[in-house]
Amino acid sequence: MTEPSGRIVLLGATGSLGRLAAGALTESGARPVLVGRDRSALRRLSAELGGDVPIAVADATDPAAMRALVQPGDVLATTAGPFMRNGAFPLKAAIEAGAIYLDTAGEAPFVQDVFEVYGPRAERRGATLIPAMAYCYVAGTLAAAIGLDEIGDAASRVDVAYFVGGGSLWPRASAGTLESIAPIFGLPGYTYRKGIVPQGRPQVRDFVVGDRTRPAATVAAGEHFTLPRLNPELQAIDVYTGMLGAATRLAARIPSPLITAVSRPSLRLMARFARRRPHRATLTARVVAIVYDATGLPLAEVHLSGTDPYEFSARLLAWGARQSLDGGTSGTGAVGPVEAFGLGALMAGCAEAGIARVSG
Repeated sequence: MTEPSGRIVLLGATGSLGRLAAGALTESGARPVLVGRDRSALRRLSAELGGDVPIAVADATDPAAMRALVQPGDVLATTAGPFMRNGAFPLKAAIEAGAIYLDTAGEAPFVQDVFEVYGPRAERRGATLIPAMAYCYVAGTLAAAIGLDEIGDAASRVDVAYFVGGGSLWPRASAGTLESIAPIFGLPGYTYRKGIVPQGRPQVRDFVVGDRTRPAATVAAGEHFTLPRLNPELQAIDVYTGMLGAATRLAARIPSPLITAVSRPSLRLMARFARRRPHRATLTARVVAIVYDATGLPLAEVHLSGTDPYEFSARLLAWGARQSLDGGTSGTGAVGPVEAFGLGALMAGCAEAGIARVSG
């Protein structure tokens, strides 16, 4: 068997999600290059992982450092958020090198830029970009793709909803999540109506998840880009989040300027405290996708359930990086996870990472 010619380069390795991804990679036998800004922290992490894991010191906001870091044949896997601040130069470096790029971005405006702005550049350079290789938005894409695969051409509309079991996400969100959300919280979003359109005020609806009815509100998401590429005949795609729990309905009613004024400083303060606590897997992931025909009749309903979203995201990123290094990735430009890996392989990868289909 031919050895891969490139490397897995893990940017943001000493952050909370990066450390989980580094552990998942080394446990699987991979030997990633651990990249971060703090040499001492990188050395400690390498020692924890066995002592022979290579390190490199580089700042995601330094364009020269990013160009020097990423080489042709490499797989760049980055957890170095917030991506609206830190994402551009690693992305450009991967494109310039013709490399494979994966990130864990949950910031919808950044995901939109990857598909609409950077995707065409990557295609010209032969690079592959797979954004949001994490719980959001791979789990929703997978659930919807299973439903679309089951019913075929009759699909006209898809609703996807994200939830967590064990309470609301926010009291236990990581510092990286809170810092990423703060600059975009309350900004106008987008949705899909035969193309990307402004979302307007969030809409709330109920979903039956397990033995409970739970509210969720519309958000901009990666599925608005990934699902039409699987079925160009789709007329409408709405993505919802219920991860605010019981506060979902109230949050959807608050005017955006007030949300922006209050939430941004609050989220930054929460991030400061979150940075002091270790990550503990205390939540469980729940996703539902419902596929409808043109009359609004539901034709398929797919539920996924599994491990803590952070644990899942780290393991999935590690799985995707290994698959990419071993030649298991298809397509150039910006691609969704089903396009990149295939539906069967992605189902297996998500199951390996801790999320699989359940009955309801």
